[in-house]
Amino acid sequence: MKKSYLPAIALLLLLLIGFSSLFSFSIFTNSGGYPRKYLNANIPFIYRLNNTTPPDYVPSIDAGAQVWEDVVSSFWEFSNGGYTPANSVVYDGINLVFFDIEGVNFTPGTNVIAFSSTWTNGSGASYRAVESDLIWNARDYPPSTTGAAGQQDLQSVIAHELGHHLGLGHAGPAGGPPGVGPLITTATMYGYASGGDTTKRTLHIDDIAGVSSIYPVWILQGNVTYAQSGLPFPEAAISSPAVFAAETDPPEFGNNVYQRPGYYRDTVTVATDGSYQVVCLQQNSDLTAGYFGYQDHNASVSFNSPGGIGQTQTLTVDFQLSLSPVVTVGGTILDSLSGLPVAADIRVISTSSKPGVPAGFLVDTTTGIAGDFSFDLPAFEDYEISILPEPPFIYQIIKIENLSAAGMNFSINLPKAGLLVVNDDTSPQYENYFTASLSQAERSYFLWRTFERGVPDSVVFSEFPAPCTVIWFSGNASDSVLTITEQLELSRLLDRGGRLLLTGQNIVEKSVNDTLLADYLGVGFQANVGSPLATGVANDPIGNGLLISTVGGAGNQTSRDALTINGNADSIIMYGTTTPLGIAGIRVENPAKNWKTVLLGFGLEGVNNTLGLRDTLLSRIFQWFDVVTGIEEEPSAGGMKISAYHLEKNYPNPFNSQTVITYRLPANSEVLLEVYNILGQKIKTLVDQQQAAGSYLISWDSRDQNGVEVTSGVYFYRIKAGSFSSIQKMMLVK
Repeated sequence: MKKSYLPAIALLLLLLIGFSSLFSFSIFTNSGGYPRKYLNANIPFIYRLNNTTPPDYVPSIDAGAQVWEDVVSSFWEFSNGGYTPANSVVYDGINLVFFDIEGVNFTPGTNVIAFSSTWTNGSGASYRAVESDLIWNARDYPPSTTGAAGQQDLQSVIAHELGHHLGLGHAGPAGGPPGVGPLITTATMYGYASGGDTTKRTLHIDDIAGVSSIYPVWILQGNVTYAQSGLPFPEAAISSPAVFAAETDPPEFGNNVYQRPGYYRDTVTVATDGSYQVVCLQQNSDLTAGYFGYQDHNASVSFNSPGGIGQTQTLTVDFQLSLSPVVTVGGTILDSLSGLPVAADIRVISTSSKPGVPAGFLVDTTTGIAGDFSFDLPAFEDYEISILPEPPFIYQIIKIENLSAAGMNFSINLPKAGLLVVNDDTSPQYENYFTASLSQAERSYFLWRTFERGVPDSVVFSEFPAPCTVIWFSGNASDSVLTITEQLELSRLLDRGGRLLLTGQNIVEKSVNDTLLADYLGVGFQANVGSPLATGVANDPIGNGLLISTVGGAGNQTSRDALTINGNADSIIMYGTTTPLGIAGIRVENPAKNWKTVLLGFGLEGVNNTLGLRDTLLSRIFQWFDVVTGIEEEPSAGGMKISAYHLEKNYPNPFNSQTVITYRLPANSEVLLEVYNILGQKIKTLVDQQQAAGSYLISWDSRDQNGVEVTSGVYFYRIKAGSFSSIQKMMLVK
């Protein structure tokens, strides 16, 4: 019986396709979602080679088949059945591999590398693949065993086409041509290959999950229930530290083909009836069933070694989840120098990776009159506590991992900021340009947003160390950039002997030229300047030798102000390079009232900082201001000043089950915080990430990297941040 050629081409040509969803693969199915597969009686799959196949092709062909046999979580097998004179698509009981050098099966210009014909019959669970042929268009796409230029890598393309015979579709969006999967060009079932493809694609986890789903060696199933009632727990999830399972979704239909999307998982979801069933990709897995507010249920799963064709082992593992105890977290917030209570807002979110984590704040409260706070949280979860004090105190973030069943109580000592940063824009989008430079300069700050807090006044300014130093930036604001109210308050700041940096495009042009600008600074608006370059004024303490570009920073500088001087101000920066195009920045001071101001007609956030020019300009302004606004240093027990980077003693110490470690970063840093035992063996990594400048509190629950409680004894914790390194000792007593 002759095979129909055109329908097979319509289904399975290897064409150019696109890609969409991440972490997925596809399986050819029927309308019921049953995969096209070979029955156990048809495995091993025996392929035969046309007798014109060059001998040096055979190792690459066999290697392309072998990659699928090497998948331990799939019982599929191939076998090379030797040579055959068959050389075309005929129903002769032969799974043919034929290199069509003359183009017998392909008209000239055919957009195909290899043509896979896989025929099926039956329905439902017997949706069965019974015959396959693989015809390679060797006339237009010559194969290569060496990766020769302009030829196709024989092994990876053979593996791809044999993957179709297994029942796998392309990686790519369903229906165009069919496929489901990510843009992972190294995957064997990646659906695009062009003339001269020598990429040597190999099996990706997508490919492994696909073949394992059709021919599984290990299946895990069971139920998750509430421990108290025994009822199904449909919202729970089962997770593992590593990818351990493949799941499939209902079939999708596109381009006259049904396909079933699949996903490889380190977390699987539980069905609405509390049940789950997954194909496992690992023989051994450590699993955890969890849900926020419930105690984890752990289980170790070990399957038998693969048993051969059709030998699928199914294990049943049930999980029960019990409510976690609700424990108290409390403490006090104090001024680090005076020891007096500090008023602060406290907000808590959960950072647990479990399902069911509530959206938004779990706690949103304020401290009491004594700086005290207390709230209840479910134990055994991860949290982030934000301490948001009123100015001038620096905010802190406390991270708690696996909150102890004993709760926590700790004292937080807040340092005061040295200066006030006012964001007078309408969003926080440019703040990081200022905070990064301030961190680089080791300047502590309090960030004030006018769109949240309104205009700061004399009461706020008086909270900061004298002389009060303010950085005021307007970002993209373009209408009434400095209002009358804002200019009045800033004038009062100067009357108190303050220091003020004003920066922003439109900051003079679009402000009411009154009070501060006219009367105090004696400046006006001349024109907008198109030049992104500005040159420092020779011999000026701020501008000397600077060449500044406002391209390459925030990229928002579209209306730079050139200034006029109507008073005693001095120019510090001029637009342009060889020919001045207008005044870009001025400085002015009043010795009688001891105030100093720098005004920039452009946004400091726009300055290209590749060579540190934004940092340099800001540093020179601080030097001219002649104020110390660094991170507050406190006396240690020995009376010595601590360094900018600092690792404090854990509290409590000695401790029983849980302790808190505090450290400070003066600049954005790559932080590594680890716990070691007395033998120098690493017990757990507490932090391994980039962190912004600030103070941090991290809890350790006396568990190792695997979640096992360690024994009583002496332990060490070490921090590495930038070039800073420090070690402290702690004692666990149970």
